[in-house]
Amino acid sequence: MQWLDSCCHFRVHLVSWLSSFLWQQSSLHLDHSGRPRKDHQTATEVEIIESIQLRNIMCHSMLGPSKFGSNVNFVVGNNGSGKSTVLTALIVGLGGKAVTTNRGSSLKGFVKDGQNSADISITLRNRGDDVYKANVYGGSIIVQQLISMDRSQYYKLKSESGAVVSTRKEELIAILDHFNIQVDNPVSVLMQEMSKQFLQSKNEGDKYKFFMKATQLEQMKEDYSYIMGTKERTKEQINQGEERLTELKHQCLGKEERFQSIAGLSTMKSNLENLKHEMAWVVVNEIEKQLNAIRDNIRIGEDRAARLDREMEEQQ
Repeated sequence: MQWLDSCCHFRVHLVSWLSSFLWQQSSLHLDHSGRPRKDHQTATEVEIIESIQLRNIMCHSMLGPSKFGSNVNFVVGNNGSGKSTVLTALIVGLGGKAVTTNRGSSLKGFVKDGQNSADISITLRNRGDDVYKANVYGGSIIVQQLISMDRSQYYKLKSESGAVVSTRKEELIAILDHFNIQVDNPVSVLMQEMSKQFLQSKNEGDKYKFFMKATQLEQMKEDYSYIMGTKERTKEQINQGEERLTELKHQCLGKEERFQSIAGLSTMKSNLENLKHEMAWVVVNEIEKQLNAIRDNIRIGEDRAARLDREMEEQQ
């Protein structure tokens, strides 16, 4: 997908839109008669912008819904008629930063003078081979952004039927990543100021920066640096984790030994209680033996006393 905002100094400016047209020409399969094959006709229908509608955006009180074709579209008008506003709204409506448009530093600057809020609604086609959550959104995804003067910003991601599916910007980012839509890439969206800067600049360094940004090599470089930094931090955390794991293993062994000793102590306590019980019964047995001996002595004494009593009676 590519949008171009011309920077020529004519009375009439052009804003053209190429929605994956070149990709279609290079990847379209033809049959023996030279016509597109039906099984490949829908392969390129995702990510195409079907329409855009603006309310209170810059010079437009109400625009649209303006419907677009699948290939090349031209927006023609006099200077100051709001052609570039459509492109600006496209960038902002798809989550781009205000500074990217070179038209303002904050979103509230895009609200029409005298109004308190603005609304951008963009419809993305979601049909073909690489659809995004077709069972949820259907054949189209409606991205609606509400902007108010208190700097608040709200997103509504709607299905083809108009039902609100999500209000989170993360969902919009996921959709753009899935469709590979890069609103801040000058190859995808070339604004007037960026094109002037590129054409008029004689500094090779500026053109190199433009090339790095357009090919996303700069972003890839930053991502690579971030990944390498994350990798080093992860390695350090792994090393610290391994050291901590070794320490925890030693602690675990010590605690297991202590547990075993505690378990042995419990067994010893149990044995001690059993021995105490046995000792008590031993004492009882000894006392019973002593009592039996005393009983025997008493019985012997009683027998002797009875014999002596009989002898005394006989003597008497």
